[in-house]
Amino acid sequence: MSVEKKLQVVLGGTSGMGLATAIELGKMGPVIVGGRNEERLNRAVAALKEAGVEGYGKQCDISDRASLDAFVEYAASKAPIGNVVNAAGVDSGSSELIWQVNVQGTINVVEAFLPYVGGSCIVNYSSITGYYYQPTQEELAIWANPNAEDFFEKSFECTTTKEVDPRMAFMGPEFLTYIASKRFVQYYTAANALRFGKKSSQIFSVAPGSFDTPMLRQNSEEAIAGIAAGTAFGRLGKPEEMANFIVKLLEPGHEYLTGVDLILDGGKHAMGTVPQYE
Repeated sequence: MSVEKKLQVVLGGTSGMGLATAIELGKMGPVIVGGRNEERLNRAVAALKEAGVEGYGKQCDISDRASLDAFVEYAASKAPIGNVVNAAGVDSGSSELIWQVNVQGTINVVEAFLPYVGGSCIVNYSSITGYYYQPTQEELAIWANPNAEDFFEKSFECTTTKEVDPRMAFMGPEFLTYIASKRFVQYYTAANALRFGKKSSQIFSVAPGSFDTPMLRQNSEEAIAGIAAGTAFGRLGKPEEMANFIVKLLEPGHEYLTGVDLILDGGKHAMGTVPQYE
């Protein structure tokens, strides 16, 4: 059976880039979205059906392995599982919550779905901010064993002792946990390339810059305008642009792509790291 006829999975698929990706993946087959909020989940399934997609939904908290396992079991009962896009993540709340969802949640997703991949792909959402965090040798040693019983405690404690990159300092010291969590997603994705290759499957991550999503709209209009001005095009990205980017890479012809983080940020990272020609 072609992966294009299998069930496409989008975790964190109830709004923003996740929902846009779920709708675009409908070109490949039926789609199931997972999210923590039941009301938003119902709206997302309705949006899928309105777009002509065979859509399903089930509540799921990726930071809770039991919740995720129940989601996987339900998904597998609908159709053979194909590609998995992990767009679930948080950038606010307690530091513990951010680390639990973005770090432990990513590990959970990969471990829960790895037995089901075969000629398919897992895509993790990282963030352009992950490039502003440099893990220490101590952290890398901890990250090398993500299935250790004390991984969460050790990795979280090690992160909270660091300083924020000066380029991210304006976001406040609490933002350190977020950018560190996204750097881990990039690391963890790369570290899984061989495991997936042995199953004739792929894994890569995508690093969004500034996209017009409900998460970003929590900022003030003044802040949003400043964020948009920090791109080469002077605008925010559209969720549909990220969705189109991901789905095109999942189409036949890109089977050699794996273990990398791909940036889609309107030039934001380039402008922040390399002097620009005028």
